[in-house]
Amino acid sequence: MYSSRNSEEPELASSDAGRDGDGTTRERVLQLVVEEGPISAAALGRRLDLTAAAVRRHLDAMAEQGIVEIKNVTSRRKGAGRPSRRYVISQRGQEALGDDYLSLTRRALDVLGDSVGEEAPRALAAAYFADHEERYREQLAGVEDLDERTEKLAELFNADGFAGFTRKVGRDNPLMAMQSTQLCQGHCPVREIAEAHPVFCEEETEMISRLLEVDVRRLSTQASGAHVCTTHVPVGRERLAAEQRARRVASEDPQDPTSRPASAGPRLSGGGRKRIVISPRQQERLS
Repeated sequence: MYSSRNSEEPELASSDAGRDGDGTTRERVLQLVVEEGPISAAALGRRLDLTAAAVRRHLDAMAEQGIVEIKNVTSRRKGAGRPSRRYVISQRGQEALGDDYLSLTRRALDVLGDSVGEEAPRALAAAYFADHEERYREQLAGVEDLDERTEKLAELFNADGFAGFTRKVGRDNPLMAMQSTQLCQGHCPVREIAEAHPVFCEEETEMISRLLEVDVRRLSTQASGAHVCTTHVPVGRERLAAEQRARRVASEDPQDPTSRPASAGPRLSGGGRKRIVISPRQQERLS
């Protein structure tokens, strides 16, 4: 499921296998908690085609080990009953998914930061994500559709232990510009460092923007206390702009060079997309 593991995880899998003969069930439960949390046992059961009781057995075991936590959520409906139980991954669970020597690295950055300022953490963050960006760019080559490109990037994040997945927003909205995709990461291998040095989140956001070739907006990060890192990708606005450009090109007479508007710039080579700059006010409307 994830690329980074410690010695606790085989123990989890082996005890699970001894109970129900399926060593992957608990991993599937944990993955959904990472991606969908806070989530109820009933919802997990529906997703996994299991009874709520069977799911609770796994959740109870992981709660005892400190891998997941229980959150009591009160419904907003008037006259609602007692709070319902929802499950999220705990800090220990995040560490069990792989911590990349976070404590030592964070301490080293703190020492360097005291002596040379934030230049050292930013340089390390840039170098860390430069390696990811180089590999991801090769895999994304030739994927032009922004939705497909975002899905592919989520898969690449997932393979590197970030528990990447996507959520589509506003697809039933008649206004195309309001459609978007949320690129999500249920696990952050460098969360502990990013809590002390937010430049890691900043560098990652800039990398995502460059890879998708569109301006994006970070909605939440685990370093700031959220359960999932979420990046807003304005798919609808990009598609609307592409359609408008296509209509302009179609309306021009290719035999008459004077029909092309004087303000039109050169077309992008290699199928590249024009990057759209979204103002903070527009971003607030889209979020």
